[in-house]
Formats: sequence, structure tokens, C-alpha cells
Amino acid sequence: MSISVQSCLIIGGGISGLIAANILQNKGKKVTILDKGRGIGGRLATRRIHHSEKITGVFDYGMQFFAVSDPLFQQWVDQWLLEGIVTEWSNQLMDTPTSGYRGQDSNRSLGQYLAKDLEVHLQTRAIAIKHHNSVWTVETEKGQQFQGESLIMTPPVPQSLTLLENSSISLPSSIKSKLEGVTYYPCISILALLEQVSFIASPGWLRPSHSSVAAIACNHKKDISPQGFAVTIHCTPEFSHSHWDIDEAVIAEKIFHEASHWLGSPVIDYQVHRWRYSHPKTVYGEAFLALEKPGLLVLAGDAFCERTASNVHLTLEKAVLSGIKAAHYVLNY
Repeated sequence: MSISVQSCLIIGGGISGLIAANILQNKGKKVTILDKGRGIGGRLATRRIHHSEKITGVFDYGMQFFAVSDPLFQQWVDQWLLEGIVTEWSNQLMDTPTSGYRGQDSNRSLGQYLAKDLEVHLQTRAIAIKHHNSVWTVETEKGQQFQGESLIMTPPVPQSLTLLENSSISLPSSIKSKLEGVTYYPCISILALLEQVSFIASPGWLRPSHSSVAAIACNHKKDISPQGFAVTIHCTPEFSHSHWDIDEAVIAEKIFHEASHWLGSPVIDYQVHRWRYSHPKTVYGEAFLALEKPGLLVLAGDAFCERTASNVHLTLEKAVLSGIKAAHYVLNY
């Protein structure tokens, strides 16, 4: 088709949605992002634990860093480097042959940078979508309504499927079956504020073997938590699955015991966060899904790629490339 789409609604303020929004807005389109979270960026997630007037821990508690293998994504990263938004993080101790990158101030800062010129509505959960008179309307749990000529959905696939089903938007059986085949690994993350600096060697990253701990990051040695010895512990998918509904105190006790020789310090405060859709286990097989009936609807995200990332740190790249291709599809529609 060659219809000029002037406005676009994007559900999901993770990296896919933010990248797509920037491309569309730079081409003169009106873009609105709706996200159910309190902070922008999805798994570009950063949180603070205020323990006292002098002690505040800053935690990257989602993705710790990302790697690059695609030249198209490298162009974006190079620009972020020039603007001081991201920094190269030594790949010493990392399980990737390429350099790692992280947000300069925190990983959330990358999401905030990408959102700075966009219309973003946080804590805005979409509960229904409908298409009428060539316009999509998204209804939220707060009773708001947002409209656009096109709609991009970037949440984890099971959440998008639920929203479509609740909205009585039918999919061709072959496409629905393919979407239902997309699965994700869970991850329980523990944000541990220590009394003293951890034993984790610089640059602040450790991936243990033969452990319920998948990875540990020292945010203090990453230089994002100067006023607190903040450590993020990611549990393995196996541990996360088997302990998903277990009391948080029990989970923390088990993991702190197992990680004690890496922490090297008493824990003075902690929080537990459950990532139900941490990263894709099986993927859709294409960079995005575009539907033209009842109106232009595009699904994108880290599960929209030809094959699962060879390394978990390349997952962000998959999400970015999906967002880029989804945006260009809308532009060329």
C-alpha cells in the first residue's frame, strides 16, 4: 500500500518502541508511547535503594550491558558514544568476544535519552484496542483513550496476544500459532546493598559456573553507585522457574548463602524483582509482524528475529533491529 500514515501509537516503552518512535518522529510523524511501567526503557532498568542519608544504592537490575554484532546497530551505538550517553565497558570477564556497552550514568539513562523528545505516558496500561474509521483507539485501565492511524505493539508476545484476545482482534490461525510458539526465560533479580565493597573483581561483572547464580554485577565498580555498595544478582532460569512463587525472604537467603564468597560483605538491605519475560527462549522467526486488517498493526521486540541471539548480551541488538524495521515498514506503508 501507499497510504500516508501521519500518526502512530506505540504500546511499550522498551528499546524497540523507543527506537521506532525516534525514527517515525524524525520523519515528521506524530508518535505517542504508552507504557505500564514507572520508568521508561523496559529492561534498561535502574532502581535506587535509600538506606540512610549517606547510603543510597543504585542498581542496574535488568540488562547489565549489551554487545553489538550488526553494523546498522553499531551506527546507533557510535552516535550514543559521541554524545556520552553510553560507554564501552571492558569485556574482561565477559562471555562475549566483542566489547560491551552500558549507559554512562546508568542503563536507564539510555532509555531516558531516547525518550527525551517523545510524548510518553508512563504508568499507562493498555487494556483494549479497537479500530474504527481508519483510526486505532487504545483504552487504558485509567479510562483514557489514545488514537493513531497506526499501532505498534512491543510488549512480550504473550502480553500482546492477551491484549489482542481481550480486544476481540482475531489473527489468522497460522500467525496465532506461530506467536504462541514464542517463549521466554524467567529471571529473578536480587538487588543487594552491602555493608562493604564486594569481592567481585573489576570491571564489576562475574558469571559463575555450576551455580544458581547466573551473573553478578557490582554497580559500585561500574561507577554508577558511588554512595552505596550495590550488587545485582541474576538467578538462572532454572532457579527462577522453580522458585518463582517462593517467598522473597527464602529466595534471598538461599542466594546470599550461595553468593557469599563473591559478596564478601553482610547485606544491609535488599529487594527482589521478578522478570517473567527476561529474554526469548524461542523466537518468531522474522524481524516484525505486520497486519493490515482491520488497520495497520505491527508487532516488534526482541523475540522478533530470525533466530535466537547466540549470546544473551546480543538480545538488545535484536530488539533495536526489530524496532528499526518496524518503523520503516510503517513509513513505507
